Amino acid sequence: MPTSDVREAMARRGFEAFNAADAKAVIGLLTEDVEVFSSPELANAGTFHGHDGYMKWVGPWAEAWQGLQMDVKSIIPVGDRHVVAEVHQIGQGRAGIEVSMDVAFLFDVTDEGLASFVALLPDAQQAVELARDREARG
Repeated sequence: MPTSDVREAMARRGFEAFNAADAKAVIGLLTEDVEVFSSPELANAGTFHGHDGYMKWVGPWAEAWQGLQMDVKSIIPVGDRHVVAEVHQIGQGRAGIEVSMDVAFLFDVTDEGLASFVALLPDAQQAVELARDREARG
C-alpha cells in the first residue's frame, strides 16, 4: 500500500506535468490500463481506458483552451490507496472566454506510485465518497 506521502507526491507531479503541457510525463504516472472517469456534471463526461483513453479524454481540453492551469488547493488521503485533490482551474478559451472553477480529482495509486484510476468530480465531497466506496470494495 502506498503511503499518503507517495500518493500526494504522485498527484502533485501529475498537476505539475499537466500545467507544463508535458503529456509524456503525465502518461508516465498512469498505469497502462488506467481507467479515467469524468462526471456527467462536467465537460468530457464518460469513462476512458488506457493511455489512449486518457489522451482521448484530455484532447478536447487542449483544443478548446489556450491555457489551462490547475492549482492544487488541498490533498486529502482516503483509505490505503486513494487521494483526493481539490483543484482550482483557471483557463482561457481560444475564443477569449475565461473560466475559473473548483473541481476535485480522485486518484487510486498503486504500490508502484502510479494512478490506476483517475476521476474528475465537481467537488471534494463527491470524490471522497467515491474513494470510500472504492476502498470498501477492495
